[in-house]
Amino acid sequence: MGGQWISLCSKHVNSSFNCIVVGVYVTSFVQDRAKMWEDITTLKFAFELPMVVIGDFNETLHAHERSNGYINYSGSAALRNFLSNCALIEFKLQGSRFTWFRGGFISCIDTTFASPEFHLQFPFLSLCSYPRGVFDHYQLLLQTPKVDWGWKPFCFINCWLSHHSFSADFEIFWSDSCKKFPSDYRLVKKLETLGKRLRQ
Repeated sequence: MGGQWISLCSKHVNSSFNCIVVGVYVTSFVQDRAKMWEDITTLKFAFELPMVVIGDFNETLHAHERSNGYINYSGSAALRNFLSNCALIEFKLQGSRFTWFRGGFISCIDTTFASPEFHLQFPFLSLCSYPRGVFDHYQLLLQTPKVDWGWKPFCFINCWLSHHSFSADFEIFWSDSCKKFPSDYRLVKKLETLGKRLRQ
């Protein structure tokens, strides 16, 4: 952990996939950035785990990532060298071309990079931007695609199963409830009524 970054060792519960997650909020001083890239590189090779780096990099790699086309060549070269040394691949940003707005200037200085192993483990992840509100940065979230499953008449909470009378109550309720509804609609009404009954 440094003044511009924080890291944690993470484990994905379902797959037992281990990786290092690093959040950065990078200074505008190029020399300080270079030291930070060096420190994070040391961390990467010390643990020998896949890595994800997300946050405000305060740097761009391409001219089209700033509205004025400006590139700080020394800072950009240091970032490229860091990405190459750690073998990090950028997630393509969805939902917005730029992530930072101030006055008449806009740029894409917020992003996420990850090791190839991370990309392969979670191939459906995408980097999405959300409204910035009163802030000058868009909010970024690394997430799976949203799936519209349609109308949800019922939500099941696993802790209900631990209740001592759940099984017996469920069996009685399920056999006796919603008999007045047509068979093709009865299941929906049973689930809806069951949800209300369990929340009581």
